[in-house]
Amino acid sequence: MQYFGEIQTKYEELFLTQSYLYFNENEEDTISPKELKQLLKTAKDRKKNIIGTIFIYNPTVTPIGYDSNKYLLDQGFEDFDELIELKVESYITVFKQAMKEHCKGKIVEIRNLFNLIEKNIDSSLLLQKFEADIDKYYSGQNTEFERDIMYLDVQNLIPSGKFVYLAWGEKINAKDFPKIEEYAKTIYDNCVKLGKNVAFVYKKEKTKDESIKYLQFAHPEQNFKNKSAISFAMKKSFDVFPPIPSFYE
Repeated sequence: MQYFGEIQTKYEELFLTQSYLYFNENEEDTISPKELKQLLKTAKDRKKNIIGTIFIYNPTVTPIGYDSNKYLLDQGFEDFDELIELKVESYITVFKQAMKEHCKGKIVEIRNLFNLIEKNIDSSLLLQKFEADIDKYYSGQNTEFERDIMYLDVQNLIPSGKFVYLAWGEKINAKDFPKIEEYAKTIYDNCVKLGKNVAFVYKKEKTKDESIKYLQFAHPEQNFKNKSAISFAMKKSFDVFPPIPSFYE
């Protein structure tokens, strides 16, 4: 599997504005960013080649050839606004293991709730900024983070492919951040309205219905205590295709 994306920068911050997984047919089948662009060139190409969409919380990515432990802007990186190949980090590997059989030779698009490239995005200060920005998003007011490179236009977003896999974790907090909850709920509701096959992992005791109600869709890298169980459940989701919701205990 190969991982590609486009990084943009604004005010010394980094954003992953688009990203894709390419599931190689075999070990000899590798493609370049230029070849990937050709596979995505037109709406017809995208419909033919993208098999599904994954939603995660936010990215932590490093271009191939750069140090993951150092700030990218301090390493002389200049390939902004271009589709490049990225390292397959651990939070991406779980999708490789789950999807490799059914997605061979196909592309899966990844969408982030927040495009900010940041390992620790859950500070109250940041979430308060996101909450305020989302409240302003459709009002024409200025947002703190550039709206077009930070956030999804969730009201008009149409996910690509035959399935949508929700894996943004169990972080949504409607009580403290109602606008973020509304933002995430719009994504889920639109996927259902569009007739997409929606799959995710949920905790068995919380039930599938509660997972949907509270928008809690597990990801192993955001729940280390249950990492192995969640990873196994993700693989179970793809025992069939299109994938189905699966639980962990």
